[in-house]
Amino acid sequence: MWKLVMPLVLALLLWLTGPSVASETDSRTIHVVLVWLKEPGNVAHRAQVIETTRGFSTIPGVEEIRVGKSLRSHRPSVDDSFDIGLYITFSSTDDLQIYLSHPEHKAAQRTILRPLVKKVVIYDFRDEGT
Repeated sequence: MWKLVMPLVLALLLWLTGPSVASETDSRTIHVVLVWLKEPGNVAHRAQVIETTRGFSTIPGVEEIRVGKSLRSHRPSVDDSFDIGLYITFSSTDDLQIYLSHPEHKAAQRTILRPLVKKVVIYDFRDEGT
């Protein structure tokens, strides 16, 4: 059910936020990454991905990084099937683009993440504030 509901929720959020007064490049940007390991129970692989991710804090434009393992849940609306969750904030979408193309990020994808990771789901959105 979660796989059916999530796209609808995201579409609704995008529709409701509509165009904003501030430009997209001036809004705080959130980058959420959910990771499924090729070997889900491999503690060493999980630790390696988490440590690599924490190292991204030195990339220009990264404001905050939060990373950890999935929290198991019995609630039917919670997808806890992923192994690692990652939350990175940027002051703008331009900073997100700089991060994505940064050599350190690309090298980590190539040498560590791709060899250990089976699946990645990414959600990017702008923080509209309160």
